[in-house]
Amino acid sequence: MFDFIKEIHRRKIIRDLKATPREKKIDNIDEIKSIGVICRLGDEQNWNILNHFAKVMENQGKRVAFIALMEREQNINFVITHQGTHIVRSKSDFNFWGMPSYESIRPFVEQHFDLLIDTIGEENFFAQYVALRTTANLKVAYATPVEDPTEVFDLIIRGDGQVELKGFFNNVIEYLSMIKK
Repeated sequence: MFDFIKEIHRRKIIRDLKATPREKKIDNIDEIKSIGVICRLGDEQNWNILNHFAKVMENQGKRVAFIALMEREQNINFVITHQGTHIVRSKSDFNFWGMPSYESIRPFVEQHFDLLIDTIGEENFFAQYVALRTTANLKVAYATPVEDPTEVFDLIIRGDGQVELKGFFNNVIEYLSMIKK
């Protein structure tokens, strides 16, 4: 019963946030100066892919920031070395409704991004909420054929099954490279 009520409340929050105006703009990957990445803290291999992406983009003069969701009861046995990483812990940084506190996401959402990438790879309230709280020019997500995140994200890269980060990042870069300068 409570889950049903929480879901209705979450849908209302998402609907209200979608009404917030923002400027949408698609730039060539070379013109993008700031990138925000929404991710889930997973295993060390996924973190290494995320960190490598950040290093490559930063070597090209871009600013990269992460907001990482840490699930309940999750233990991390690797070091997070990227200084632009903000970790939101589902155990302590969320309220009764399952919404992250503003203080836990503030360092990320107060930044402006030319590009926001959701790497969670499934319909997720946290990712939608954070994406709608940002003023990013272009919001990109991965989705399976049964999901429809088009109300939140501007560009959807579809695939079957779980997101494969390396291929997903390559697709994002490839598609944005096709935009005329």
